[in-house]
Amino acid sequence: MKTITILSISILSVLFLAACDDGKKAGNNAQGEWTFMTGDQADCEFDILTFATADGTPVEVSINGLPVVELPGINKLTVDTFEVVTRRGVRMSEIFARAGIEADDDAPVNCIARDGYDVLRGRLESDTTRLPTFAFMRDHAYVYVGNPGDKDPLYPQMEGRSLMVDYDVTEDASVPANLGGTVMGMNQYRFKMVEKVDEQQRGLFEIDPAVGK
Repeated sequence: MKTITILSISILSVLFLAACDDGKKAGNNAQGEWTFMTGDQADCEFDILTFATADGTPVEVSINGLPVVELPGINKLTVDTFEVVTRRGVRMSEIFARAGIEADDDAPVNCIARDGYDVLRGRLESDTTRLPTFAFMRDHAYVYVGNPGDKDPLYPQMEGRSLMVDYDVTEDASVPANLGGTVMGMNQYRFKMVEKVDEQQRGLFEIDPAVGK
């Protein structure tokens, strides 16, 4: 039986997040001079990710202040070709740790994008065995800032400000069979528009999602 534990958030953590919020109202960020992922730590205008826990309780976490590292990623060129690129992003392991989220390694992870796109209940026909596992997301996924494109309901204002997911996996041999077995087969798991813009417009990561029978 899969278990998910949400660790208690300490008073220090609450104070830290409050300080981050206050920081957004002062200094360079008061003029919208965000550094995003260009510095050593994330400094994003839309910095909140939302996770759904086993009981459906939402857990919000700010990525601002988490370490930014250079990681390989994939750009799709054509239906059959891609290029390996270098991105700057925050590892999902850092985000899970800050959020206090733990799960079994084999727990599936889904993401419903801010525009409502849901790969699990759409392309995957509610088959959770075809989702990335918690261990795979923890070990290989990261969040970076990018351009979701004109399918974004908030296009073009979110171009260069939206949070997106990629993986440091660049060879077919490293892609699990349940994710298609190829780098190109993973495209549907490169989630876009995962950030919270406001209470009505936000992405949602589901840990061990419940689906109708």
